[in-house]
Amino acid sequence: MTWKRILQQLLLATCLLPLSLQAQLHHRLQVQLNPQLHSIVVIDDITRTDTRTPQLEFQLHRDLTPVLMGSAGHLEALSSRTGEKRATTYVSSQDAELLPRRYRVVLPAGQEHFVLRYQGHIHHALRQQGEEYARGFRETSGMIDAEGVFLAGQSYWYPHVEGEQVSFELHLLLPPDWNGMTQGERLARTAAKEQIEEHWRCNPPQQEIYLIAGRFSEYTRKTHGVEAMVLLREPDAILAEQYLDATAEYVQLYSDLIAPYPYAKFALVENFWETGYGMPSFTLLGPRVIRFPFILHTSYPHEILHNWWGNSVYVDYESGNWAEGLTSYLADHLFKEQRGLGADYRRGVLQKYTDYVHHQQDFPLSEFRSRHSEVSEAVGYGKTLMLFHMLRRQLGDATFREGLQALYHQRRYQVTGFEDVESIFSTVAGDPLDPFFAQWVDRSGAPSLQVTDVHAWREGERNFLSAVIEQTQPGPGYTLRVPLAVQLEGTEMAWQTEVLLDSKAVKLERELPAAPLRLEVDPEFDVFRRLERSEIPPAISQAMGADQVMMVLPAASPSALRAAYSALAAAWQAGDPDRFSIALDRDLEKLPDDRAVWLFGWDNRFRTQLTQALAGYAFSDHGDTLTIAGRQLSRTQHATVVMARHPGNPEQALAWLAADEPATLTGLGRKLPHYGGYSYLAFSGNEPDNVLKGRWPVQDSPLSVNLTNTSTPMRLAPRAPLVTTQRGVSTAP
Repeated sequence: MTWKRILQQLLLATCLLPLSLQAQLHHRLQVQLNPQLHSIVVIDDITRTDTRTPQLEFQLHRDLTPVLMGSAGHLEALSSRTGEKRATTYVSSQDAELLPRRYRVVLPAGQEHFVLRYQGHIHHALRQQGEEYARGFRETSGMIDAEGVFLAGQSYWYPHVEGEQVSFELHLLLPPDWNGMTQGERLARTAAKEQIEEHWRCNPPQQEIYLIAGRFSEYTRKTHGVEAMVLLREPDAILAEQYLDATAEYVQLYSDLIAPYPYAKFALVENFWETGYGMPSFTLLGPRVIRFPFILHTSYPHEILHNWWGNSVYVDYESGNWAEGLTSYLADHLFKEQRGLGADYRRGVLQKYTDYVHHQQDFPLSEFRSRHSEVSEAVGYGKTLMLFHMLRRQLGDATFREGLQALYHQRRYQVTGFEDVESIFSTVAGDPLDPFFAQWVDRSGAPSLQVTDVHAWREGERNFLSAVIEQTQPGPGYTLRVPLAVQLEGTEMAWQTEVLLDSKAVKLERELPAAPLRLEVDPEFDVFRRLERSEIPPAISQAMGADQVMMVLPAASPSALRAAYSALAAAWQAGDPDRFSIALDRDLEKLPDDRAVWLFGWDNRFRTQLTQALAGYAFSDHGDTLTIAGRQLSRTQHATVVMARHPGNPEQALAWLAADEPATLTGLGRKLPHYGGYSYLAFSGNEPDNVLKGRWPVQDSPLSVNLTNTSTPMRLAPRAPLVTTQRGVSTAP
């Protein structure tokens, strides 16, 4: 099909455009990609639903010069404005200087559409964003390359009108053996010797248009009326089947919980660099990411759920991104909850906040836009997740589910902020929730809890317990609903209740059905708060979240291994030179106690201090072998990471990382940030592969008060998950 013929068809067919009543602009895009030359050629027939003003301003990539075709009116270039907003949250901050060019098209009164033609090159390099030490990531503002194509709103590859939603049709011309991907449904795909032609349509109003392309092996299956698709860079039918099965389960799960799935398809697309993006009706995951076995039960349902929260009910980023926390709660947290591990998951969320977010780094949820560091993730994802958990606990499961459904039905395809979420849940609950949202959304920080003056006594046959529960954080108190559990004499299950903490300190007194043996405050981590250090086990996140970190290298190691340790330390230091220091063990008389310390190497002369710090834990060091939690590990076969509290300062971490092969350290350094909540790890091979992971037990929580010498573990009543899963994908280990 020639470009002249395409243009004629576009001009003749304008009156037949399937316009959405909600989208203000409809694009009919004819796009030809030449990945080898990094080039794109576009004809875009744009139809406006609002013709009250004769002019329209838009932005386009600097290398794409538009020409107005086949229409009355004229097109003019405008000067660029400073402080230009980007078109999306997927922004490469180092490309901020690459502002798009601005244009204005002026049309005769009442004219609904105009046609632009433009071509040029888009090829912005991948650049590191975030922290190397604590899981950095790479981004691009847009790339057309032989490896693949990534174009988003930030690429300005189509005329972007600030604040306007769009619907679109896309006729895509690709090289042979290539596949495209965008929002909505693929209506047709035609393969010829010279090129591939695909026709896509997306009627629901969108905030931006994505265009992904590459050489893929495609797998499809129709499930519950939704087209499930998997696009892999190499053929792998077994992996594809796993994702197709998971798509069927999760689409059904969330359709039942919230509302029918809002798009015609959902696709897993393998990217050509490591990403975890969720776009409307597809997700773009990196090649290593999709092959981690846990991704099927964590990141994948998270990205599917984003089609309700974030990609259907849109986020008002100016007032705070609520969708990431809600999505994490209904995906990552839900599947742990279904396995009886909800409390463990919430403890991990609070531990990450405690370890990474220091007071001077904290910020309110109203300022969270997207994750760019461990700090922003701990606040934006973790605190928001806990907000919805506390809301659910306050309203009850049935009302909470009703609120989710009302939020979706009332705000579908609309930009939605925390105020809208609050208003809808208040209406469903029949009770104003503005004080609840105000303290969690508009205020930075978190409460800290302490229990004191715990007394038990009897009056005749009656048993009593009293205690003072206090908020110890600086500043005013929060209004909290704090769960309590009391272990009773002669009963198997703990007695549980809840206390309203509406001031900084509350003295409670309760009559109990039997003599109390132990009191635990917030035993299942239901309240968002800053944890006491002794409430949580030593973990990797404590070292990674420290203000200052020293890495101590082993002078006695063989030269090749010492060089590998030095390279790992230098890579961590490069992300934040002011935060990290490096020293040889032979140059230190003692370890500093004002910072976290990493001991590198089996031959590190301070290694014995780790053994001393782990007295009382299931750890023993036999020189070239270890025993951790009953597992035998050897120097020649395993790389290990072990955490302890610094013997000179329990607020700091003492960490040990050791491998016997230099090649192992590169992969170990890359994988370590994904295991932040663990106390010990063991790996085998040069990849390396994880063979052991675990957490040390909490030995002395300040919110657990033993009134007798009982050592019997407290048993709490089991909780029902918010929703159960019919099949086994999400509940797999």
